[in-house]
Amino acid sequence: MRNKKTIGGALIHLTLFFYVWAGIPMLLFYGVGFMLVTNDYRYFSVKNESIILSQLCWAALLIPLLWCIIRYINKRRRIAKILATIKSDESYDPTPDNEIREMHSSAYFGIDTKRGTMLYIRLFNKKEIDIFGFNINNWRHCELTGTNKLRFYINSTEVPFIDIQHRRAWLLYEKICVMKNQQYDYPYNFPGYVKHNTERLSERMGFKMLPC
Repeated sequence: MRNKKTIGGALIHLTLFFYVWAGIPMLLFYGVGFMLVTNDYRYFSVKNESIILSQLCWAALLIPLLWCIIRYINKRRRIAKILATIKSDESYDPTPDNEIREMHSSAYFGIDTKRGTMLYIRLFNKKEIDIFGFNINNWRHCELTGTNKLRFYINSTEVPFIDIQHRRAWLLYEKICVMKNQQYDYPYNFPGYVKHNTERLSERMGFKMLPC
């Protein structure tokens, strides 16, 4: 799978975990504490040091938050550009309630119950991306893990399955099960259409498609 664990990735996740659950409360505590010290005449001798330390604490809080917001917005924009190219009245045009995005917006999954097509997008970084288009026949199996993770088993030796996690994953799973028993008429090959558009997008947006 693409999302195989690495030592570097594990360290990043561990660092983020400690930052969220330990770093943020500690920085808030000291940031507020140093602000109070700067306004207390009893600590006038250390006022300048307290101001600097307070600013450092707030910077350590706000800079990562701003970075996360910018990354989130950029991911949303990149996915929006991809969808603007692939969506069409003939092949794939899902209603908003049939589209889900992971919380950090690195992955998108949508189903078009009317046309019998599905689309999966995952952003790994600025240069690497997965885009798969599905009709009702070109995948092996679908299952729901827990209540919020949808797993799609596809026809690829490099990517045997894909996952997307969302609170409404169970609803899309139920709809996919119904779609599997429907008869759809496809005017043209939707997976091929997605692959062709992905090649065009890779040149325009500067990413490369990972091998399938």
